Amino acid sequence: MTKGAALVLKTAKAIEAGTYPALPQNPSQELKHAPKIFKETCAINWNQPAEKIIDFVRGLSPYPGAWTVLNGKTYKIYRCEKWDGNGSRPAVDAPWIVSDGLKIRAADGWINILEFQPEGKKRMEVAEFLRGNKF
Repeated sequence: MTKGAALVLKTAKAIEAGTYPALPQNPSQELKHAPKIFKETCAINWNQPAEKIIDFVRGLSPYPGAWTVLNGKTYKIYRCEKWDGNGSRPAVDAPWIVSDGLKIRAADGWINILEFQPEGKKRMEVAEFLRGNKF
C-alpha cells in the first residue's frame, strides 16, 4: 500500500510539472473485453509458484473469491502470504496446521492462509477458526 501511495505522489508531481510522458492510444486497435469469470476459474492450483497463487487470491478477493477444497470441504481464501517457516517446514504436501494458522505447500514453497471462509460459515481469520474447530 505504501508503494502505491508513493507512486501516486510521484506521478501527480510529474503531471503537474509537465514532465510526465503522454502515451497516445492506437485508435485502430480493437478493444478487448475481460473474460467472464466462472466459479471453475477461481479454483486455486497449488502446483503454481507461491507468488502467483498469492496474486491470484488477492486479485479475486473479496469477490468472487479464490477457493480450494481441503478434507472434502470448500474454503474461500481471502488473504494469504508467503511463509518461510524458519526451517520448521515438513516434507509432506498435505496442508499443515500449526498454532498460528494453516500452511499449504505451493510449487516453490509454503503459503500461510490468513483469512478464509469455510463453507456454510462466515468469513474469519484462520487463527480464530482453529480455536474452536479442527480440520
